[in-house]
Amino acid sequence: MRWSLTLHVAVVLLLSAFAAGVVAVVLWLLLGRPLLPVAGALKPGEVYDGIKIALATVAGAGGVVALVVAYRRQHLNEVSEEREHGKYFADRFGAAADQLGADRPAVRMAGAYAMARLADEWLQERQTCIDVLCGYLRMPHAPDPPVDEPGLTTWQREREIRKTVLRLIGTHLRDDSPESWQGYDLDFTGAVLDEADFRGARFTGGDIIFIKTLFVGHDRNQVIFDEVEFADGSYVYFRLAEFRSGTVRFDRAVFSGGWVTFDSTRFTGARVNFRDAAFSAGEVRFEDAEFSDGLVDFAGSAFTGTSMSFGEHRLESLHVTAPPARFTGGTVDLSRTATFTHPPRFGLHTAPEGLLLPPGTHMSHLP
Repeated sequence: MRWSLTLHVAVVLLLSAFAAGVVAVVLWLLLGRPLLPVAGALKPGEVYDGIKIALATVAGAGGVVALVVAYRRQHLNEVSEEREHGKYFADRFGAAADQLGADRPAVRMAGAYAMARLADEWLQERQTCIDVLCGYLRMPHAPDPPVDEPGLTTWQREREIRKTVLRLIGTHLRDDSPESWQGYDLDFTGAVLDEADFRGARFTGGDIIFIKTLFVGHDRNQVIFDEVEFADGSYVYFRLAEFRSGTVRFDRAVFSGGWVTFDSTRFTGARVNFRDAAFSAGEVRFEDAEFSDGLVDFAGSAFTGTSMSFGEHRLESLHVTAPPARFTGGTVDLSRTATFTHPPRFGLHTAPEGLLLPPGTHMSHLP
């Protein structure tokens, strides 16, 4: 509730008078509670002193009023500046969003850069700006290039814009980024990713959602999570995603905490590399994942502390059971791991075809 100027001044004067009274009483007590002289006829000097005190009191009250007025003026100026500042950012947000929705590819490309720059500067609404960029990637996009030349040109131009958006996001997730987006939510639900570079990113918090995302590569183009760190506090969902073709790399990735799930994910043709990855803490789950084609390669990886599960998972409190991973044609190669002191859990009695374990390791040795 905003006070009127008169009420504001009255309250301040009353508080000042109260404070002066408290100070006077404290001083009187500290001086030993001296007796006040009995008033008699006022002498001329005492009259002049009284006049001086009255004038000083009036001047003090005037000063208090002036301070209140100055404070109110300063406050109104700050509110006005803040409102103008917010309007400036809101106008930029609207312009960038309009560019992202434009028909011309060059304008959409400019809109991607404008939205990323706004996210850097507008801390209060940074998550909103990031959501818009992720929302652009969730828009429908054909995973495979069309055969007709006009359609192919349109597809390639749109693909370049999406690569740019992904590059902007990936750059802001690295430690050397001038403005870090680490810890913010990223929602790629249903997106088509055929070339993305998250190399060196750190997921330190927030929800990173790749639910129903389609990973599909063309030629030698790849989706790269090399040297990514999945740290404590992050929740990364690859649930119901599909790795269809191309190569997706998690080489030298560090799973040092957090929760990463590939449950109900389909590996139907892509090569997914976890080479030299370090699984030292946190949870990684592959329950109900389907390995029907392609290769998941853990060569050189070290399993020293992460809880990884390919087996059945029960949540008794919710009466929910997730079935174990299904090996129906793909290959999960754990045979060349560097350290296997904390191996994944499979919940199987015999190793199915396509599951390759380190030499001398049998299913009975695993949890």
